[in-house]
Amino acid sequence: MSEEGHCEKLVGSLYQLLDGEVTEDQVEFLQEHLEECGACLERLGVEMHFTLLVRSRCRDDQDCPDQVLLNIKEALQAEITA
Repeated sequence: MSEEGHCEKLVGSLYQLLDGEVTEDQVEFLQEHLEECGACLERLGVEMHFTLLVRSRCRDDQDCPDQVLLNIKEALQAEITA
């Protein structure tokens, strides 16, 4: 698989990785790729920061404004279809 193909596979699994929803084989693949690809490692860092920020601000015991949820959903959908 080309380097670009590996990057596309990683991006497709990024949110699953952050949510702990990947298999051991997927984790191994992702770790190996991240060791070799600085661009994906940087992107993972950004996504991790974003995910932690959203989780800290939008907990079950707090109301999240509807517009914030809509903005997040639209951003994620745009990322998926890009």
